[in-house]
Amino acid sequence: MKTVEQMLAELEVAVEECIVIPNEMLPTEYQDQTRGGRTLARLNALSEVLEETHSQHVKVKAIKARNIEKMRKQVEEKSLFAAHGDFVDLDSELDYSDNEADEIQLHKNMVALVGGMINSGMIDAEDLEEE
Repeated sequence: MKTVEQMLAELEVAVEECIVIPNEMLPTEYQDQTRGGRTLARLNALSEVLEETHSQHVKVKAIKARNIEKMRKQVEEKSLFAAHGDFVDLDSELDYSDNEADEIQLHKNMVALVGGMINSGMIDAEDLEEE
């Protein structure tokens, strides 16, 4: 036997499936060109997906901003200038060890790079073997 909460949840879904919002009233990213509009239930599901995507994008941008700030501080500290004030060089290399990184994505990027080098003929399997 269903509880009152379960019946209310089913009723809510049924009502959301009945209400269709036409494309003219929706932002471009929410429009459904096939049906001419979206049901309220589909809009709710789509908004959750887009919100997750947007929040992930915001997190990545924040990490990049922090990494850039760390690098900027290092460049300021290590910069050498000529007598007339022009930038000449750095007195040492930049330290990337404190930067935040997605290790899994870095690994995927390195594997893709090596795969591309092998496919293009720049290196072959023998170059990758340890001696």
